[in-house]
Amino acid sequence: MGVIDTQPGKTLYVIYWAGSLILVKLPFWSLKYALPSQRPRPTWTWKRAMIVKLIQEIFSCKVDLWEDEERDLTATIPDSSLTDAKFVWVEGVDDELYCGEIRRLGQITGVRPAKIGGYWYLKKDSEWDSPKAKPGEKTVLFMHGGAFYRGTAHPSDITANFPRGLLQRSQTLQRIFAIEYRLSASAPKPPANPFPAALLDTLAGYRYLVQDAGFAPENIIVAGDSAGGSLAVALTRHLIENPIPSLPPPGRILSASGWFDLAMSRVGPDSSNVLNGPIDIFGAEEPGTIFGEYQVTAYRGALDFEVVKTNRYISPSSLECEPTKGRGLFEGFPETYVAVGGAERGLDESTALIERMRADGVKVVEDVPPDAVHDFVVFTWHDPERVEVLGRMGRWIDAIQTREF
Repeated sequence: MGVIDTQPGKTLYVIYWAGSLILVKLPFWSLKYALPSQRPRPTWTWKRAMIVKLIQEIFSCKVDLWEDEERDLTATIPDSSLTDAKFVWVEGVDDELYCGEIRRLGQITGVRPAKIGGYWYLKKDSEWDSPKAKPGEKTVLFMHGGAFYRGTAHPSDITANFPRGLLQRSQTLQRIFAIEYRLSASAPKPPANPFPAALLDTLAGYRYLVQDAGFAPENIIVAGDSAGGSLAVALTRHLIENPIPSLPPPGRILSASGWFDLAMSRVGPDSSNVLNGPIDIFGAEEPGTIFGEYQVTAYRGALDFEVVKTNRYISPSSLECEPTKGRGLFEGFPETYVAVGGAERGLDESTALIERMRADGVKVVEDVPPDAVHDFVVFTWHDPERVEVLGRMGRWIDAIQTREF
């Protein structure tokens, strides 16, 4: 345990960090970025350059400034505390659904299904009627981002801007269901909820939509940003590889800035990890550190890192990912929409996903705004890319009915 992990060292460090930021760094950046040629991307506005640099600085802080409040997963969220939303409980999946590769890995990590919560996001000013699907109704199962270790499905979370944006721009969507999946943790916190806990909860949310709420699988789009995009792909894979008559795969997949290579297998000098590392919101890591090390350690739990590099449920875009014997890596997958920013360090892994899907005959809509950073769809300051991409996504969703896009 270091000096800044205990008091008063922690407080003194934060005072020093905040003071140097306010008195030195912000004024310097403000002057530097007045010239477009000095911005990370000359096409960025001064405001965007400042915001991205500030986020990078927060991520580089050695004290967790964004430490989330502990979520009480046993608490029912009252309707009075929500706006245009409704909380519901979702039962954990049974052994019929907890099968195949995720069951094998779950026996290693000791993960079991659990009862979890979820939120219905409603169209603005609409009234809650019933969870039951109306005839032909479309919906989205949404998994929030947060690198598997932080964030929440609660409508107050910043990631809620993604599903809210879809509801605003789609003519056919009336509500979206967001699952409150379990988050992973590792030292110095007590280890908790490694793979496949989040995926099991995602599976429980999908089962709820089909079997409890009565949505037709073909009318469900599974969607997520960042880690949530990874869960959307993994859920679909599980349902394709383990055919269950009562629970067919979803109709479509929608991913924004998905995290598809937890092994970070593409690190060459021409990789997006290197070229966009200093530009993206995370910034370049310090020498001797590994990007996302804590998050990956928490998510894999007792699994060897070799599993992270090779397993199709965890890193489907990894250079070392191994497909199922006798079939393509994405064989049988439904139409997929992949959005990723051209300024993301994870650009290559979404590009690899697109290429591998198309090689297996999957129809893919590719949307890559060149100057967008990671998870741009959740940042209200990231216009015009955010509103333009959300608009295209909304039209794509609506085209499910008309088959026109």
